[in-house]
Amino acid sequence: MRSIFYFLAFFIFAISACNSSKPKNTDGNKKSLIGKWYKFSMANGYSEFDIDSQYVVFYNQKVGRFKLAYKIENDSLRYLTKPYVAKIANYGDSVLMQGNDSTEAVLHRFKEPNIPFETIPEQKDSLKFASYIAGFDKRLIREFEKAGIKISDGMEKHEEPAYEELLKKSK
Repeated sequence: MRSIFYFLAFFIFAISACNSSKPKNTDGNKKSLIGKWYKFSMANGYSEFDIDSQYVVFYNQKVGRFKLAYKIENDSLRYLTKPYVAKIANYGDSVLMQGNDSTEAVLHRFKEPNIPFETIPEQKDSLKFASYIAGFDKRLIREFEKAGIKISDGMEKHEEPAYEELLKKSK
């Protein structure tokens, strides 16, 4: 569980590194991760990130919603409340984050005007959160299908399983 948390934290940092095609670069070496990001991996699934100048907020189907304070130092992202630091490498609309825990993540920026959410809502019992989750589930399914994994909603007609045939025979 702890490694999942660090892995997600790493991806959040990577997403914030990929914030914009025009990163803020006031002193020549600062990276900006501000914006909306997503990542997908077979090991950890699909995650979305909403990064502002102070916080990384991410949502993942395995662990839910997290909000962590961060700071950009030179070419690295550092969480202020966790012992995690990730080196950031910009690649246009994506960033590669290499964490101090030997994890790597590629965060992809949602492109305007197709940014699918305004914020990742805090209150889980709100209409706004229900709407966000419905959209998140669609984006999650799309990423798994791009990876070649078909996700079924159970409504499709399948061949009858062997146990159903046995039940029919026993009647």
